Amino acid sequence: MQQEPAEILNLFKKSEELVEMLRKGRAFTEELMCENERLRYRVVQLEAEHMNPPEMVTKEVERLRIENSQMAQKLDFLNGKFQQVEAENKDFAQRYVEVEEQNESLANLYVASHRLHSTLDSSEVVECIKEILLNMIGSEDFGLYVVDDESGELMRSGYEGETASGPAKERITLGEGPEGFVALAGHPFFSEGLDEGPCACVPLMIKERVVGVIAIYTLLSHKKGLSVLDHKLLELLAGHAASALISSKLYSMADRKLRTIEGFMNLLRVPQGGTNV
Repeated sequence: MQQEPAEILNLFKKSEELVEMLRKGRAFTEELMCENERLRYRVVQLEAEHMNPPEMVTKEVERLRIENSQMAQKLDFLNGKFQQVEAENKDFAQRYVEVEEQNESLANLYVASHRLHSTLDSSEVVECIKEILLNMIGSEDFGLYVVDDESGELMRSGYEGETASGPAKERITLGEGPEGFVALAGHPFFSEGLDEGPCACVPLMIKERVVGVIAIYTLLSHKKGLSVLDHKLLELLAGHAASALISSKLYSMADRKLRTIEGFMNLLRVPQGGTNV
């Protein structure tokens, strides 16, 4: 489960307090070490001045040496803790950045999906899907295909780039090529490399029915590959795109039928003069 930004900020605050405490402890230990060095130097002076120091001085020297050793061990321990906290702090910072990127991408997808469902014009829906693939996913060469109910083939509905514009991509038989295979199987395909074939093929589905496919062939130059977040965004986009395309298609069919019926009714209307309107 992803942590909320507030929880991550609280962890940041606690880690910073611990780092500050360790820094103060380290400074205090260093002061003690300096004082021990001064006393040690004084002891050496006393030993030089008195070749046969009394027993009390010998015991004090031994005590200071032991204390100095203990302080050195504590300092090493604090240094280790300090490095550990610094590493955790960097990890929290990275996770915070990732959460912010995910939130931003989801917010952009929400705005894009709202725009997808705000129109019933098929051409506007296709243009909106193209903008999302270009700006949010970073696709440079991609194709949008819709299943033709009459022929059972994938028909190119929108595209960008050289690969998708080729005549071979205008009509694709189900089961042939990555696009046709994904349309037939109903499962998304993501490639690990960018050298051969499409980077990704994602089916557009309404429940269990495949109504189209999004195929991404190449990415923009600044993208080295599709991330896990890109995979999730594509799958979410596929669901919204499928419903938007079907809604616009049904609206277009209903509008044509309505116009046909209105034309037929106009032909049936006969004015009192006996002539058609």
